[in-house]
Amino acid sequence: MDNTQLGSGSTAIERLPMAELSMRLDQAWKVLNLNQELIRAADQKVYLLIVMSTLLVTYVSTNLEKIMRQGMLERGILIVFLVAVAFFFYFALSTVVSRSRSKPQAEAARRVVFFGDIALHDSAGEYARAFRGTDPHDLLDDICCQIHSVGSIVGEKYRFYRRAWMSLLVEVSLFLLLEFSLAL
Repeated sequence: MDNTQLGSGSTAIERLPMAELSMRLDQAWKVLNLNQELIRAADQKVYLLIVMSTLLVTYVSTNLEKIMRQGMLERGILIVFLVAVAFFFYFALSTVVSRSRSKPQAEAARRVVFFGDIALHDSAGEYARAFRGTDPHDLLDDICCQIHSVGSIVGEKYRFYRRAWMSLLVEVSLFLLLEFSLAL
């Protein structure tokens, strides 16, 4: 028997023995779960940064009258601080709502892993039949497509997270500079 099969695309796909296919499916699920955990970790990290920034903004806003009574230097630092806050919140919120930059892929013959494809079924029984009717090789392809999509989301989240972190560092530096200039 030929060791390749024509997949949903026009490329030949290797047919794996069932034991190896089972092992690869298990590995693929683990990789998918790891990437999902990375998404949750990025969200948790950025939530902590948002709390820190909110504390700084709250402190500055409670001392706003005091800052405004000072000289032009303090007002200038305040304006730059507010710009840094705006950049921070843009990057922080972009981290939370990050989406994949890659286009959806249609390599898998049957899509049974993505929640949107699951929701297209009218009933749980219909989805169960579709899942049971999916060839394990197609299931592996579908999981790999999900891994790629989720990995792209992880990359976007951490790209925005790094920018939010840098903006928060600028924000903290300006806060300290503002506080130091008020103390003088």
